[in-house]
Amino acid sequence: MFTLDKSAILTHDRLKFLHDVVPIEEHLDNIEKFIRICYEEQGWHIAQSRRVIALRATDEDRLSSAFKASLYLGKYRDMANTSRFLQNMVAAGHSYEPIRGETVLFLYIGVGKTVYDHLVTYTVGRPTRIAGGQRANVPWGFELPVEAKNPAEYDEELERIRNVIRLAKQDRVEQMQAARAKLPVGYIMPPFLMEFSEEALIRTVFRQRLFERGAQGATVDVVTDMLNACLQIDEEKWSFLIDYHGPHLQQWEKAMRSLRRDHYTLADIAEKLGISVEEALQQNLYDLLMESVGKLPPSMWDKMK
Repeated sequence: MFTLDKSAILTHDRLKFLHDVVPIEEHLDNIEKFIRICYEEQGWHIAQSRRVIALRATDEDRLSSAFKASLYLGKYRDMANTSRFLQNMVAAGHSYEPIRGETVLFLYIGVGKTVYDHLVTYTVGRPTRIAGGQRANVPWGFELPVEAKNPAEYDEELERIRNVIRLAKQDRVEQMQAARAKLPVGYIMPPFLMEFSEEALIRTVFRQRLFERGAQGATVDVVTDMLNACLQIDEEKWSFLIDYHGPHLQQWEKAMRSLRRDHYTLADIAEKLGISVEEALQQNLYDLLMESVGKLPPSMWDKMK
């Protein structure tokens, strides 16, 4: 039976919840109950990674993508071959059509508006977005930025959110759609849903917000949860896809460009690493290249840490 890990959400060190004005515990109990009824009891594999819950992954046991890949390749004798798409199409650089229509539905709880704004920019390959409007729904609290160096400086933001809720929901002197203009950027959204195709996840969302350097810390945190939830559902599939699209690709590209442009020799690589050519000859060449000409400079966000 699915049990929502509430502590992973409520005790998050950057989240400040407004328990005094929003019945958050009650909301979480209801969400847990209806995840069981609407998804788990219908046979879907539920996976939670901290603030992200994967409610439904349509390519169950990889059988749907197996059937599609078999049709694509004209292989009719073993159409339930769940390795065919990965081994015969991904590895060969063929079409990703077999997973383009396969989706993962994510529920986000305790996620700030800034992260939501980053995720909502992905419209291609995102068939579903369910987010409660701010006319009736209220923020759950405030998410402290990852980059914040003085957390105490943000205490007043939580009070601003509390005052907006009082203004619109308790005193009722303003409508919520007007009062929301007073909300700080980092307010915690009420729980929301987004559904992405698996192709969009591995080739766009995970690549831009996780594998490539420069994504903002809070977004990296949530997208990491999305990937971890996918890995819980099908570790073999997503590990294979990561191997072909993961963060090491940037290092490969940098290494190849550097080798072609600067005509490095093994002696040059050894010199960059501060070792002798004899030592370099005894080491793994791939590791030598990644640690030297493939080494990436720190991103803007790395420099701010």
